[in-house]
Amino acid sequence: MASKSKRAVALVLTAMMAAGAFAGCGPTETGSSGGGTTTTPSNGGGSVASTTDVSTVDMYSEEMIQTVKDAIATEAETAGGTINLTMWCSGDDRDFEKSLAKEFTELYADSRYTIKVKQQTVGEDQSGGKINESPKDGADVFSFADDQLSTMVETKALAPVGQVFYNNVIANNSADSVAVVLSGDKPYAFPKTSDNGYFMYYDKRVYTDPSMVENMDEMIATANKAGKSVYLNLTNGWYNTSFFFSAGCEISYKDGKQIAHYATPEGLVAAKAMCHLASMVDSGFMAQPGSAGDNAAVVQGFQEGKLAAAVIGTWCGPDLKNIVGADNLGAAKLPTVLMNDQQVQLDSFGGYKLVGVNAFTKFPITAQALAYYLTNPDSQLKRYNTRGLIPTANAALATDVVKNDPALQAIQAQLPFAHPQGSSVGGVYWASNIGGFGSTIVTEKGKIDDSELEKQLAELEGQMK
Repeated sequence: MASKSKRAVALVLTAMMAAGAFAGCGPTETGSSGGGTTTTPSNGGGSVASTTDVSTVDMYSEEMIQTVKDAIATEAETAGGTINLTMWCSGDDRDFEKSLAKEFTELYADSRYTIKVKQQTVGEDQSGGKINESPKDGADVFSFADDQLSTMVETKALAPVGQVFYNNVIANNSADSVAVVLSGDKPYAFPKTSDNGYFMYYDKRVYTDPSMVENMDEMIATANKAGKSVYLNLTNGWYNTSFFFSAGCEISYKDGKQIAHYATPEGLVAAKAMCHLASMVDSGFMAQPGSAGDNAAVVQGFQEGKLAAAVIGTWCGPDLKNIVGADNLGAAKLPTVLMNDQQVQLDSFGGYKLVGVNAFTKFPITAQALAYYLTNPDSQLKRYNTRGLIPTANAALATDVVKNDPALQAIQAQLPFAHPQGSSVGGVYWASNIGGFGSTIVTEKGKIDDSELEKQLAELEGQMK
């Protein structure tokens, strides 16, 4: 972050406060409480900073901390001196995010007010839907997957990011992660992690050479010989969509319209590839997690010595390193799978996790300051060291420990075959029976004839329109 003289900082901060640059202006209600109208004013009257014209400030200089405290004090006056914020995060991240929230309240502690941050467990895959259902009842600050941003912008549930924060977001984070938070030319979130995708973790004691994890059929045969299995959840739409991407199906989401051409020859190829793997369930292949969920199934599978490899993400990395040992845990891009009698590279989703601020929060400046703190470069590096989640901040990505992480290298190797969630799928996609389609294949161990598969694919495509 760029440092400035005290006088220059004071002038800049005064201008920022006057322009409402801390808090992105969200909905303001007018009229009676029973039938008021909702309007969305411009973002403090200022334009959104471009990537070529960015003026940054040190958010944690003494001057800036004091200025933020003054702004928080003004917000606190309307609430009797106490600011109550609710923050949503996943169960896996709960303890770590709680520690960051504690640091935040200590940093901005002041005799004029009290900041309280209440945590609730809502996963990144669920938060967008809950916010859209009832924004006024949602958390002030919440984490979410990037494919949910467009819908929340459409429903006016997200507050635009304040100018001063966004300038630093641009300067501190990778260009592709900054682009993800934009809708049109306005930013609506803070980049948090760059690993919202999946790849292959494997036990090097079973697969002793990297060439052994390139072909799924061969991986399954090797695992079966060792009395173990390869895990890929075919009953979860986030994972089984990989087959449709790889088969060449058209899948896109734009302007609120979902396109998913599955009732096609390509869709049938994808389904038959899934059937091929399902036929090997209990013979070196594991295709569903049971009631425990993916993360628990993978961790437990490695703990009990039942898994040799698993398609999962970085969030399981720390546990798997503890179980098999860091030196024994390998990571690689997804393998090829058999499609139409040929080995075809398995595609994936790839994306980001973001932090947003509710447009209806009563404390927009405090909420934005918290969202920024949760995602600043130092916090991102702490998150990596504690949770193993890959940062978006350039400074964190440049550290040796992150650069040399096999998981990051696997993500980068998978990148040419990864599809952005935000431009591929929307809410209607996840509301379809895409997971159930895979469940049927697994239950039948792949013994479904082409005509039945075509029928089910046509029903599935119809649900997505």
